Amino acid sequence: MNRSLICLFMCCLFLQACRTVHVETPAVAQIPQPKQTLQTKKEALKTKQKKASQIPEVLGGIVKSDQWTIYKDKEQEEFSGHVFYDNGIYTFKSGYALSDRKAHTITASQNVYLKQHEPKSPTYEAWADYARYNYQTGKGILKSTSKNPARLRLQDDTQTVDARAKHISFDTNAQVFILTGNVDIKRTVQGATQTLQADKVTLKQTENYLLLDGNAVVKDDLRTLQADTIVYDAEHDHARAFGARPLATGTTEQGTFAIIADNVTSDAQGNAVTLEGQVQGWVVSPALNENKINRQF
Repeated sequence: MNRSLICLFMCCLFLQACRTVHVETPAVAQIPQPKQTLQTKKEALKTKQKKASQIPEVLGGIVKSDQWTIYKDKEQEEFSGHVFYDNGIYTFKSGYALSDRKAHTITASQNVYLKQHEPKSPTYEAWADYARYNYQTGKGILKSTSKNPARLRLQDDTQTVDARAKHISFDTNAQVFILTGNVDIKRTVQGATQTLQADKVTLKQTENYLLLDGNAVVKDDLRTLQADTIVYDAEHDHARAFGARPLATGTTEQGTFAIIADNVTSDAQGNAVTLEGQVQGWVVSPALNENKINRQF
C-alpha cells in the first residue's frame, strides 16, 4: 500500500493548475474607512496573502455534479448528485461531497470511488460508502456503512494487492494504515495468492511492520499459520505468532505437517523457526519413513 492511494482523495479535488470559477456577489455600498499608515497597509497585505495561500481553489469549476452550493460564511462547497472528476490520472466519483476549508477536510459519501493511474506507475484504487480526509494533517478514513466492505487495491507489473475491511484509517504523513472489521488482504504474484485475515491489521509502511491482531491467519497455496496475534517486523528481522496456541499446517518438499505450540518465532524470512512451550504435532515425510533408522524398529 502506498501513501499515493490516499493522497488521491486530496489531489483529485485540489489541483492548483486547474481553472477556477468566480462566483459573483451583490455589490456592497462603499463605507469610508479611516486612513491607514503605510505600516498598517503592509501588515494587512501580508495577512491577505497568507490567507489566500492557505485556502484551496474554488472547486466548482473542476468538479462536475448535479448541484453545487457555496456557503461563503462557512467557507464550504457542497456537491450533490453524480459528483465526478477525471483528468486522465486522477478519478473521483461519489453521490455527495463537501469541501470544508476551515476544517481543512473533504468528506464524501454514497458509492465513493477513487483512482490514481500514472504512466509507468502502479494503479491505486479505493471503494467506500464514506470517506473523509484532512489535507492539513494527512489523516483520514474509509468506511463501510453497508454489507459491502471498504476496499483498497494496488496493481503493478508484479503484483495485485486487494484489501477489504469495514473501516480503514490512515495517516499519509506517518504512512500508517489501520484496517478493522473482517479484514481480508489478498496478494497475488505470478498466479500465486497469499491471504492475510484478522479482526484488525496495522501496517507501518516506513518501518516495514505488520500486525495482525485477533483471529489472525496467514496462508498460501501450501501452508497456513493460525494464531491470536501475528507480528512481522522486517526492520528488526523478527516474526512471531502467539496467543490461542498457534497452529501451522501445510506441505513442504519434505512432506506434510501440523504443529501446534504456545509461541512461534522466526527471522523475517522464516528460515530459522523456534517453537516454544508445549509443542505438539506430526510430520509425514517419505524421506523420514524410508530412513535406515526406521528398520531398527
